Amino acid sequence: MLTETFQSIASAVRNLSRNWQPMLLIAIVYACLLVVLYFFVSVREASLAQVVLTFALAIAAPLLFFILQAMIAGAAASNADELTSGAMVRKAFTSFWKLLIITLPLIALAVLIAYLLGKAQARFGTTINNPAIELPRRLASAANAREAARPIDWRAATLSTLRYLFFGLVLPLAAIHLWLATALEGLGPAIKKLKTLLARAFAPQSVLIYIVGFVIFAVIPYFLLFKTIPSKHAWLEISLLVVRLAIVFALSLFGWVMTVKAISLLSTIPLSTSPLPTSPPHPANEAV
Repeated sequence: MLTETFQSIASAVRNLSRNWQPMLLIAIVYACLLVVLYFFVSVREASLAQVVLTFALAIAAPLLFFILQAMIAGAAASNADELTSGAMVRKAFTSFWKLLIITLPLIALAVLIAYLLGKAQARFGTTINNPAIELPRRLASAANAREAARPIDWRAATLSTLRYLFFGLVLPLAAIHLWLATALEGLGPAIKKLKTLLARAFAPQSVLIYIVGFVIFAVIPYFLLFKTIPSKHAWLEISLLVVRLAIVFALSLFGWVMTVKAISLLSTIPLSTSPLPTSPPHPANEAV
């Protein structure tokens, strides 16, 4: 299992390194998405023009997101030697709506999970993700050095674990497999294979690939973004910030594309323990 997993990751890295033109276009769309999200958050609804702009950005953000995912899934599901940048862009702009449709059940499930976790949080009186309550309490605890350590709030810990598990692992991993199947076979066959795709999504190799990718596209960028490096020189601090943002941009994009590509390579072989190069694709799983 480990051999297949890491060989899929290594093959994905080699594929991306020698196929840089599609990656450049994907990076441009990703940058446009970040710009749209930034202006959507920063623009205030004070005038009619700003309200219209906010509404337009609210529409553009999900469209750009699914176009980006269609480009990534199409590139991952295609042969690197046959893939052209123009074909990838054309296919993404004509098929991104399929990814949107097949993701709607996951979106509905995400809303339901968020609602249930919120109701459970309100019922049990936990204060997870509530800085207005937690910050004063932590400051008061730190001021009193002799105060005994508070016991762990297991209800809050359980709810927080479930939140991170669903939104950080289960839903994104399921979405990747649905997007890959839709990009490769189309919307109808992907819907018909829904149970098989979900079962494959949570196979050990798939989960391990996602965890490795998660460290690259989420964990490392998080620490680079929020762990500041203090400096007495303003220009040096600005330069370090620009370098950190550039690294975060590159790692988040590369890690996600690598994860999708590695899962695509893994899904073309049976879930066995034989090495990747010597395991021919199973006829039933060849197109998944």
